[in-house]
Amino acid sequence: MRIIIVGCGRVGAELALSVSHKQHEVVVVDDRQPAFDRLGAGFHGRTVLGSGIDRHVLRRAEIEGAGAFAAVTASDNVNIVAARVAKEIYRVPIVVARAYNPHRVPIYERLGLQTVTSSSWGARRIEELLTSPQCASRLSLGNGDVEIIEARVPAAWTGRQIGDLALRLPAVPVAVTRGGRAQLADSDFALQAGDLLCLAVKADNLPRVNESLGGEGRS
Repeated sequence: MRIIIVGCGRVGAELALSVSHKQHEVVVVDDRQPAFDRLGAGFHGRTVLGSGIDRHVLRRAEIEGAGAFAAVTASDNVNIVAARVAKEIYRVPIVVARAYNPHRVPIYERLGLQTVTSSSWGARRIEELLTSPQCASRLSLGNGDVEIIEARVPAAWTGRQIGDLALRLPAVPVAVTRGGRAQLADSDFALQAGDLLCLAVKADNLPRVNESLGGEGRS
């Protein structure tokens, strides 16, 4: 898949290197030549010098036929315009824009743009680490609104069925791992101390889940 990334700052460069290593065709656009130095010798894609909102530049990046487009510059205005051009003019199927200012996310959403707000995600992740040490995050969805976490089942929960636990916890059980083997979280499955329970939790509810795990839930 051809992926176009507008912006070669720290986020753009890290993204470009990651998807490049996964054998995607990657084109990075930036209006500053020195920015491409961040890509290093391990980058196997192309670079295009110019503005990510200039159609001539985007055509040089071969936006026609691109499968995905990310606008991750340090300017919300540039990201919005570039993403809209990719989505509405060139009909790129997957378009993601970075929002520096979380208060602008509703604007992105009204325009039908998928967004990532790094500052909001970072703040929530730090809060999670500070307030929910019992829960190890495995995946963040959206801007960290929902977390897929893994928690060690405390001794006090031994014998409880997952269905009963689901009624007590502000979380959705997804899977349980015992002895290195995982299975879906059937409601009648009886837990044992030391099981690893995978839960889907709203970020706001992480402290409550952590409190329920108590000191015995520390993995």
